[in-house]
Amino acid sequence: MIAFIHTLLKFSVLCVCIFRAGLVLAADAIPGEELCIQAIDRIVFSGNRVTKPQVLLRELDQQVNEPCSIDLIVDSTQSIMDLGLFSTVLADLATIDGQLQLQFTVTEKLYFLAIPRFSRTSDAELRAGAQLRFDNFLGRLHQMRITSETRKEDDGDGPGGFVHSLDYNIPRFFGSDYGLAFELATDRRKLNLALNGTEFGTAQSETQTLGLLATRWTRGSRGVQGLRYFFGFRYRDRTIRVLNGEAGPYVGGDDIAAIVGVENKQLHQDLFRRRGTVVGGSLSFANSSTGSDFSYTRADLYGAAYFPLPTGIRNINVQGRLGLSDGAAFGENSYSIGGGELLRGMQKGQTSGDVMALVNVEYLHALFDYPQWRWVLFGDVGNVYRRDDIDLIKLRVRGGVGLRWKLLALSNTDLRVDVAWDANREKAQAYVSSNLTF
Repeated sequence: MIAFIHTLLKFSVLCVCIFRAGLVLAADAIPGEELCIQAIDRIVFSGNRVTKPQVLLRELDQQVNEPCSIDLIVDSTQSIMDLGLFSTVLADLATIDGQLQLQFTVTEKLYFLAIPRFSRTSDAELRAGAQLRFDNFLGRLHQMRITSETRKEDDGDGPGGFVHSLDYNIPRFFGSDYGLAFELATDRRKLNLALNGTEFGTAQSETQTLGLLATRWTRGSRGVQGLRYFFGFRYRDRTIRVLNGEAGPYVGGDDIAAIVGVENKQLHQDLFRRRGTVVGGSLSFANSSTGSDFSYTRADLYGAAYFPLPTGIRNINVQGRLGLSDGAAFGENSYSIGGGELLRGMQKGQTSGDVMALVNVEYLHALFDYPQWRWVLFGDVGNVYRRDDIDLIKLRVRGGVGLRWKLLALSNTDLRVDVAWDANREKAQAYVSSNLTF
């Protein structure tokens, strides 16, 4: 445990150091920049058919009635791009009726998708149904997801069921320092009851979920960037009906967990890569005082850094996660490792425990003539441990190659194909997804 605490502290210091590291981006010339010798009289926007002007105004470093600064205009252009809502953002200066006007011209992405849904996750789960997705609902940065679908594991040969969910995220209420997110979900699925290689039986599980998270942004933060604190709760009600065999350690009940945390996001969006850092942590706990049938405490630290390399569109992307718990709800373990989202090359859920340490590293390189296509070399290192048997030297290591395709017309969408080699099984494992690993 002492070794784990030392590692936790080292990881925290590393996250702080990464966060404090600065990154510089060269900017193109701004049309009319020779006029930048007086105060800005007016700021206007063009091309924002959906996004409200006030959403864009609060992102700007350059303000009306303040001396014109090319550096501040460049920073403002990047701040608008960092929202992830636009494929291009251009600024220009012009004198109109004796007043200096600063105009930002944006090209909006497609925010709204209402489509029949048939997909395969990176962990071979087949999903079929419908999803309503809005990444800029009401033109105010609100995010909404309504999903109704069937899911079946092992490419359709494993257990499955139905999932219906609503997720809504309000980063800021009318430009204030407060935000709110909530989730509402119900799922009914068949489960293979197994833990750490021991199989107990099969069961029908039904789970209802309600979650609420409030956010407080600190002064100096803008949009979805900066330091924020969050707190809330998550309620889950689960019933389990054994179909054959026995339930083993698995039980139903009500789980009500309180959640508090902090995150500092300094992440910049370029068209084909990201720059900057995200560092955060959360603490969740449940016991009789929260109204839960279960008692546990869980702490998680996470950090990600995206380092641009000179010459061409190249990046080094690094993610780290560290988690510690003393239990979990419903007889489950807190952490499992493997699969296309955590440690590629290992089977999903192959091993589980109360402590997790994980590092993902990717080298990304865009094709010169087609930068929306980027190839990747990656390595994943990590493991999970029981609380009474923590050995951070005992790690699982996997690596492989991948391909990314940026869908320029859609917001926050990249198609991903990864192939990882598992030396233990002496076979390659392919993963296909519409989401980046991190």
